Amino acid sequence: MMSIRSTSFSPATESMSETKVAPITQVDLSFLTSSRKSSWVNLTSQDTERPDLANARVVVTGGRGLKSAENFKLLEQLAEKLGAAVGATRAAVDAGYVPNELQVGQTGKIVAPELYIAFGVSGAIQHLAGMRDSKYIVAVNKDADAPIFQVADYGIVGDLFQVLEELLEKIPDKK
Repeated sequence: MMSIRSTSFSPATESMSETKVAPITQVDLSFLTSSRKSSWVNLTSQDTERPDLANARVVVTGGRGLKSAENFKLLEQLAEKLGAAVGATRAAVDAGYVPNELQVGQTGKIVAPELYIAFGVSGAIQHLAGMRDSKYIVAVNKDADAPIFQVADYGIVGDLFQVLEELLEKIPDKK
């Protein structure tokens, strides 16, 4: 078995697909159905218009700097405006601000969006392992020495709540 993060690679161009074609062969898998070793359990889905965290083009992530579950609602508002998924650091998940399925990092989901915006994220190695393949990384943190700034393409040193407030005010609602 093999899995590939679709956002880790650029799509193949037409010239690439014309020159290298893999053969397609039929494989007899009837032996698999004779000894049922697997069964359907269930299918779940999220009740939101936002994209799935693992496949999103834009991810807005919050860390311990958000200080509460209530403040994560600000990130959700920004995500709605940007058509983005919401992520979180392990510290934010452990503090109970958001559910575990939003965790980005080595022990969470691995993401590689076109744009990754981190609010109040210090940049622990565990978290960086889960988002380092992002095309553009924007970090907002009051600590100018936070490790997240070493991997960020753009950094804002300042109060994340002021930055969030300005973004929410200036970005138009998605129609």
